[in-house]
Amino acid sequence: MKRIKSGINGIDILLQGGLPEKRTVLLSGSCGTGKSIFAAHFINQGLSMGENCVYVTFEESAHNLIDNLGSIGMNFEAMEKAGKLKIIGGAIGNIKFFKEKTKASAKDMAEEIKEVVLEIKAKRIVLDSLNLFLMLFDTDTERRHAMAELSSVFENISCTTIMTCEVKEGTRDLSWYGFEEFVVDGVISLYRVPFENMFERAVSVIKMRGINHSPNIVALQIRDDGIHVFPTKAPFHKIFG
Repeated sequence: MKRIKSGINGIDILLQGGLPEKRTVLLSGSCGTGKSIFAAHFINQGLSMGENCVYVTFEESAHNLIDNLGSIGMNFEAMEKAGKLKIIGGAIGNIKFFKEKTKASAKDMAEEIKEVVLEIKAKRIVLDSLNLFLMLFDTDTERRHAMAELSSVFENISCTTIMTCEVKEGTRDLSWYGFEEFVVDGVISLYRVPFENMFERAVSVIKMRGINHSPNIVALQIRDDGIHVFPTKAPFHKIFG
């Protein structure tokens, strides 16, 4: 199976070459673990290789996203102006208002993403975050249907996709609603745990269909230039006791 670079060298080592091409990966973790920065590295890597990309955000406005990523050296504004990157979405409150006003279904929203992807012939997609997207729907049945619609779209447009997903603090959960991890092809989990007078971060590949990968939990740091993963270094703190 063909691999593609994630934009984080240590992750590619854990994956023995990179993410499987044209597959969907869930990137899960609690608040502050680095999910959005990780996803931005993935998009930035694609842009640096000449690939067109789509970033779907439910976390913040495109303006705030561009400003935040500019602080770690990622010039998404220039890529958007050049037509290489499309940022769609916005703050969840605005999207929920639009959905209710227009009575948009899960299929409508998934098809809108598909149209943008096909318009620019994107190779990579980020959806940040999946739990906020699913929050737009009122029942578990509706959320499962929305997840199925989204997965079907991503499967048929031949893109490599990362969907971030918040998990509840202090749990071993891999998703917010408890079913998301079973639908995707791969799961990467990010951790943030207290250690002495600081928080320590770590990462592990939980599953990745079709490829071999390291089973280890390894150290991760967020620095001024983004995420660094150390594939041979175990965290100082015991993540699970």
